[in-house]
Amino acid sequence: MFRLFLLLLIPSWLSAQTATAPTEYQGRTIAKTMHWEAAGWLIRHKRDQEEATLLMREELKLKPGMTVCDMGSGNGYHTLPMAEAVGSLGKVYAVEVQPEMIEMLHERAKGKGITNIVSIIGEIDDPKLPEASCDMILLVDVYHEFSHPEAMLAGMKKALKPDGVIVMVEFRAEDDSVPIKPEHKMTKAQINKEYLSNGFKLVREFNELPWQHMMFFGLAPAAE
Repeated sequence: MFRLFLLLLIPSWLSAQTATAPTEYQGRTIAKTMHWEAAGWLIRHKRDQEEATLLMREELKLKPGMTVCDMGSGNGYHTLPMAEAVGSLGKVYAVEVQPEMIEMLHERAKGKGITNIVSIIGEIDDPKLPEASCDMILLVDVYHEFSHPEAMLAGMKKALKPDGVIVMVEFRAEDDSVPIKPEHKMTKAQINKEYLSNGFKLVREFNELPWQHMMFFGLAPAAE
């Protein structure tokens, strides 16, 4: 029988939030985190029509038994179908820094009878994921909000299995028709710049989403 874990690892992120955080990284303005009170926007009826979310999740090619992570899971819009896709032998880590989001996710999972989710309240500079645990880490429109991107990339890097991948889904900054504030968009060039400089390599792209880039990054070979 599946089990639903809620790991309330809250110790220091609240106090860290009040400290002065970086506002820029490698020439990019860091966006502010979307507040949990706006969580309804994440499950809006038009979201699949606007973002082709079903197509995006199909492109993840999830298989039963995989261990994956929804980084910045919010109230579980992607977490719940991911949990269904990996099945009884699989697991989804749902990482959030806002406990209120985790509570919403928990209620939605309970309502659907989904119990293979490990919910983790991480910190702004540490995802709190187990080492070498993940086949895939999905970040949907969340990376640009990380106040400490290098630390988060390092934490995710440690959490990947040797052949694991990070999947970056970000609104296209190259496209002015995408109706999102500029600080909540990223260019492919900027994404590559930040990931390649932090020990990753681009292994695949999917360019058929209406508003977003979808880029897959694996671990780069260690420098000799």
